[in-house]
Amino acid sequence: MKKLAIMVIALVLLTGYAMADRGIPQVPETQGIVTSTTIDAVGNFASASEIQWRITTDPAGLPTIPPLAEDFAIYESTYQEDTASNGVGLILYDKELDVETSNQITGQWNIEATKELAFVGIDGARVTSSDVIFVDGAAEDYWTEDFVICPFATDVSEIFPTFCNRAEAGSTIDMTVANVRTTSTDRFVMSSADHTVELNHDILVTELIEDLPSMGTASAYMEVLIQEAGAAEDGTEDSLKERIEFSEETTITGDITTFEKLMHYESGMVR
Repeated sequence: MKKLAIMVIALVLLTGYAMADRGIPQVPETQGIVTSTTIDAVGNFASASEIQWRITTDPAGLPTIPPLAEDFAIYESTYQEDTASNGVGLILYDKELDVETSNQITGQWNIEATKELAFVGIDGARVTSSDVIFVDGAAEDYWTEDFVICPFATDVSEIFPTFCNRAEAGSTIDMTVANVRTTSTDRFVMSSADHTVELNHDILVTELIEDLPSMGTASAYMEVLIQEAGAAEDGTEDSLKERIEFSEETTITGDITTFEKLMHYESGMVR
């Protein structure tokens, strides 16, 4: 049986030394949501997780947006996972999901999800699984010193210009034999723009055991849209100075010994 091995490592999109995202501070009351799931069984199963999150500094609140009030910001983030088999199989499934709505710093996450799945279908049964994580931020211009602790930030620009940036990454599998691990994280709620807005999604597909590859289809993708302003010389008006559209997708079908894709998005002034 022919074996296919693919290694795709370290897709990194960094938006350069522009102003970029400044993140958004937490609301006064914060929440934490944690779930943990473990399945070790022979049978048919389904598991799904979803979070939709919107947060704004606009004093009129979310119901009034659009339009976004001058000098204020809005961020949106979503995460979704759907996993199910279409028949009986040997199932090993572990899922950890952690949502934290308070301010986070570098190395910490607002949304963090890790999934490990091993499956062997009986009589042709298959398992499908998909993960998607998304973050989107937009804000009007405002004084840099109000968002960045670093005393040298104003040397770059006294004004934190208008921006509208979004990033999405995800993966999908459809397999009769599967050994898969996925990790999804993002950070966008923070007390200052000294930390970056960040999104990550990683997928690793390997052999179930030695000489028994995963069998089926695996794919992963990333899409990014960056729209950055630059302060006008008279300091009175922003204009669009940078626009970046990025997309990449990788798909493999067959007997998979190794398929790995690491996707990383990072945006901020201080990085």
